[in-house]
Amino acid sequence: MAKYGGLAKLYFEELNTEVSLGEKQVEGLVKVEYHIFEDNTFCTGAAFAPKEEGADEDDGWLITFVHNEYTNISQALIIEAKNFSGEPVAKITLPFRVPYGFHGAFMPMSLQNEITTIISIILAECRG
Repeated sequence: MAKYGGLAKLYFEELNTEVSLGEKQVEGLVKVEYHIFEDNTFCTGAAFAPKEEGADEDDGWLITFVHNEYTNISQALIIEAKNFSGEPVAKITLPFRVPYGFHGAFMPMSLQNEITTIISIILAECRG
């Protein structure tokens, strides 16, 4: 399974205006912003949790599970999408190892309630 030492945020509507080999940016290509994890810390993906009533596409947070292979510590990181390369807004150390590939999805509570209602109706119809 692939594992990653950081995350990348792509700005498809913006071109990069600088040449910066340190961040692997090349002038004229799509702008990319990076969030790099601590040394020997990896994830296998992230989920986006939008802010309710968010106005911009990146109003929200990325949530990912990381594992440090030196210390054998797993954490949940919450990264503000508008401050992508900055420090996470939260680092939650977990009491157990989270395996690579573990992930989830996030949705507004109102949508979750609608889905629960729909599932209940479908199950009731199936039962007779």
